[in-house]
Amino acid sequence: MFSKQKVELALQNTQRRLYLRFTGILLLCLILIGIVVGTLFFYDLYRVEKKILGSLSVEYQRILKFESDKKLIHVLKANPQRLIENNIAVFMNSPPESAVFIAGDNSLPTDMRFSTYLINDKFWVKTFIFEPFMAIKMQGNSQDFWLVLSNQARYPQAFRQLQMTFLSLIILMLFTSVFIRRLIQKTMSPLITLGNQLDKLSEGSLDMFAEPLVLENKGGLGTISHSVNAAISRLQQVIHTMDSTVDAIAHDIRTPLSRITLASERALLNSINNPKGQQELQNALSDCAEYAAQASNMLTALMKLNDELTGKKQLQSSSADITQVLNRVCHWYEEIADEKGIQLHCASQSNAFFKFDSDKLSQVLVNLVDNALKYSNTGGEVCLSSSLLANGSLQIQVTDTGIGIDIEHHDLIFKRLYRVDDSRTNAEGYGLGLSLASAMTSNLGGTLSLESSLGKGSTFTILLKS
Repeated sequence: MFSKQKVELALQNTQRRLYLRFTGILLLCLILIGIVVGTLFFYDLYRVEKKILGSLSVEYQRILKFESDKKLIHVLKANPQRLIENNIAVFMNSPPESAVFIAGDNSLPTDMRFSTYLINDKFWVKTFIFEPFMAIKMQGNSQDFWLVLSNQARYPQAFRQLQMTFLSLIILMLFTSVFIRRLIQKTMSPLITLGNQLDKLSEGSLDMFAEPLVLENKGGLGTISHSVNAAISRLQQVIHTMDSTVDAIAHDIRTPLSRITLASERALLNSINNPKGQQELQNALSDCAEYAAQASNMLTALMKLNDELTGKKQLQSSSADITQVLNRVCHWYEEIADEKGIQLHCASQSNAFFKFDSDKLSQVLVNLVDNALKYSNTGGEVCLSSSLLANGSLQIQVTDTGIGIDIEHHDLIFKRLYRVDDSRTNAEGYGLGLSLASAMTSNLGGTLSLESSLGKGSTFTILLKS
């Protein structure tokens, strides 16, 4: 089975399990709701029946008190319809404990123990559910009367209401299940796209990520899929950069290695034809050493840049005077500036102390000043300046009046081995200075930015947060 099919099958199984779990939970919740609603139905029915029974007992007790037992019996027999509609029967006890039916629902048995079914203070569930009857005693002048209500006659009504409730809940569950199924499919659709992306990535294919992926669902899992897609696109850019870097390194190192090879072969051939050509051997060895040093310097710079990017070197931060650091860097380049006829000077606040790694900052400034002198013509000017900002940050600028950099190259010059044009390509260097300076500045917790225009010089700004 292909990996893509495995991903799709796994996601389908996940969707099915989620749907079944949700359906099970929904069914359980609906059952609980049905039980609660059914309980409320039964309780409401009990409350109504108890109220009717109590109202009749009060009415009949008034007749017994102000009239007579015979008057009540006459009233009951003359108008039994109300009792029959409510499934209530009236009995009277005559010695010896024999129950006589008077009026109402004649389906109720006469051999029951009425005292067992007295309402009193019993819990409603026991009174209405577990006992078939509810009874109230009325005391007459010569005998007792009993109002007895049949609970079982009310159960069908409650069960019909409960059935309608469950039917409504089942219909609701069906509609909800369909809706949730579609919602799960739509929600998890980004995972299918993500799975396909990762599947192609595992196969080593990154071409599909050359352009941003358009997702229908940009929220939830869609955001995760979009983030992964962006990370993979970034990975593709990194791999492309690595490929370009390897090609550039191979191209730049091939030249000194080829020269070493040619110089050594030529010297060896000449030594065979001319055993006394000691000077040619010395010249060849000198060329080989020079070209090998160039290759070694490039590899050293690349390793140093990699160390900065991976954070292998720990910062040695301490409070130092930024003016001293700037003056020290200017002092290192005074002779080179004099030889090229370029004015080099510093402009910094006195006693401006700031906590930073002075050695690493010095290396950054060395790279920037070296570039500024390299691309400035005779009569130009290079200035190092620093200032403490109102928010406590430290700003350092290296300004030159050199050839400048076109705005379209501003974001690219900090890439390793990138060179702007032929005028810069012909200059000495490996295209690593600004990359290394940017990486070091980041490790210092700051940023390195550029303001420049072609033919008008450049200003590199280092901003270190307090």
